[in-house]
Amino acid sequence: MQEVMPVDVDPRLVMLLMSAWAPALAFLFGALWGSFANVVIYRVPRDLSVVRPGSHCPGCEAPIAWYDNIPILSYLLLRGACRRCGAKISLRYLVVEMLAGVMSFALYMQHVLRPLVAGGGPGIAAWLLWLVFGLALLIVTYTDIDLWVIPNEVVLPVAALGFIVAGVAPQVLGVGLVEALVAGSAGYLLIAGLRWVYLRWRGLEALGLGDGKLLLMIGAFCGAQGLLWAIAAGAIQGLLVAVPLLILGKRLATSDLQEVHGDDPELGADGEGVMGARVPFGPFLAIAAFEYMLIPEQIAALVALVAP
Repeated sequence: MQEVMPVDVDPRLVMLLMSAWAPALAFLFGALWGSFANVVIYRVPRDLSVVRPGSHCPGCEAPIAWYDNIPILSYLLLRGACRRCGAKISLRYLVVEMLAGVMSFALYMQHVLRPLVAGGGPGIAAWLLWLVFGLALLIVTYTDIDLWVIPNEVVLPVAALGFIVAGVAPQVLGVGLVEALVAGSAGYLLIAGLRWVYLRWRGLEALGLGDGKLLLMIGAFCGAQGLLWAIAAGAIQGLLVAVPLLILGKRLATSDLQEVHGDDPELGADGEGVMGARVPFGPFLAIAAFEYMLIPEQIAALVALVAP
């Protein structure tokens, strides 16, 4: 992660970045991008444009006015319903905007405010880059839960961005180009290898290559340590959900899946998934990556205790 270094910074910029309302603006900035993330979550897996048409009610399809499209505030004022027809709007829109706002706030405190308090320079670039990474994780979490899709349009460009930053300015993310390439490639090849084994020996689609592309993105931004944490912590947290579902014989609903995948027989096959549990792995990898992004020092200390 970013190292605090003493630098000369314009006092006016320091006052601006350390003002009482700056973290609140960081929250608002994240919430605005969370609103866009909601659009991506719904439209990209369905091959719809994220630009046209504009936001509209899912019930009456009437365009949503700008004053009814203010992140968080509009949802609360309208009580989660369309002003025109009263159709309910999913609570998820509010949750995603809130999560994006909190994430932006936390990253601002971590990369901008804390270095300034310590006498270093503000990591504005680091804040923005990690926010892009976090938004990608947020999008992937919901698209994989809903539709078992990890969009290439999201993870591949963000992975490429991580590799570029690692090569041009490795100090921003704390990961060099070689480490980023090795970690990202290792993550992808691990999933591809496990997928091949399951297909070869059991004829099952246990893991999708989307999970490998997600690990490619995680490795590009978080390096080897972050990749290992995402795999290990993601697997443990995934098992905590998959095992109870397996014991109870639960399976995720497939109604939304058919909207994207059609009548693909692979999706309806009994026993699909690891140990027959129909649980997407991507969200747990994303949650573990969130943890590494937000509390890297604590995770590094934990790793040092486990493997000194």
